[in-house]
Amino acid sequence: MGFIDLHVDSIIQQRLFRYDLRRRHRRGIKGQPLFWHADIPRMIEAGYQGACMGIHYYPWESERGWRELRRQIGYLDEVAEGDARTLRVRSSKDWERAREQGKLALAPGVEGAHMLNGRIERVAALAEMGVVYLTLAHFSTNSAATVSMGRGANERDGLTAFGRRLIEELNRHGVGIDLSHVNTPSSLDACAISRAPVFCTHTGVKGVHDHSRNISDAEIDAIASTGGVIGLIFAPLYLSGKLRLRTVDALEHLDYIVQRVGIDHVALGSDYDGWLPTILSDHRDCRDMIRVTDGLRQRGYSAEAIEKITRTNALRVFREVATYKDEARRPAPL
Repeated sequence: MGFIDLHVDSIIQQRLFRYDLRRRHRRGIKGQPLFWHADIPRMIEAGYQGACMGIHYYPWESERGWRELRRQIGYLDEVAEGDARTLRVRSSKDWERAREQGKLALAPGVEGAHMLNGRIERVAALAEMGVVYLTLAHFSTNSAATVSMGRGANERDGLTAFGRRLIEELNRHGVGIDLSHVNTPSSLDACAISRAPVFCTHTGVKGVHDHSRNISDAEIDAIASTGGVIGLIFAPLYLSGKLRLRTVDALEHLDYIVQRVGIDHVALGSDYDGWLPTILSDHRDCRDMIRVTDGLRQRGYSAEAIEKITRTNALRVFREVATYKDEARRPAPL
């Protein structure tokens, strides 16, 4: 068994503080706020098989955002190419290749379509850089989608015409679609248009705690209808409205999704190092990921179900996103 974490934000710290992903950093206090949660040595010690590393820029559209995206992905390339413990994911097969070689798989996930600065042709460049997903919006409404929380947030506006084209291009190039941070109308539009499974990489659910950052029952159903997966975030404030929440209690959100749409549509997206006010109260860093499997056992999940939640559901969606791209590009029979 190993963990696939759909959202780890340690590259932010590298850009801000020269945080070295290759070096083991100190363990924090329980519920460690903001950052200092993950690095390559600690992820390996925790039993990670792989992680999607968040790529970020201030949430408004500009050419600087595109340049920063390339700079951060360049840093991830440099780290992975120079560290024998890791494998840089460039195709869906690389996740299993890393597992076979006993390496930590690392892939970039771009958090926010604002970094494209309205240029649809840049989707092809994302694919060339091995980006595994693009979050449609991040704390600010942009030319594609409306956020659920942040600048321009509302529950009225869905995808723009550009946003609808963007879904089609992401499908065509085999880049995953991430609906974290996106409002309900935009999420439902994306699910209706996408021909490949979609992600909501790091979130909670409104059915357990009604917070603007969490997703509705309609979104859960729509994501599942695409074959997609929903990653549980480790953010007590979103999950409960409080700053302290134990892992076993946070799993109520995961239970809710399973009971509504089944075991095949849940995964993990910690948001470690994502500047959360606190992480789960019994976690100090990523090495406490084991508390998730312990909590799942306490809640009666089988070994097969735990394997799906912690690893294989996410891998299936990566594979199916790539499969759709290959089928879309196959010439039609004469």
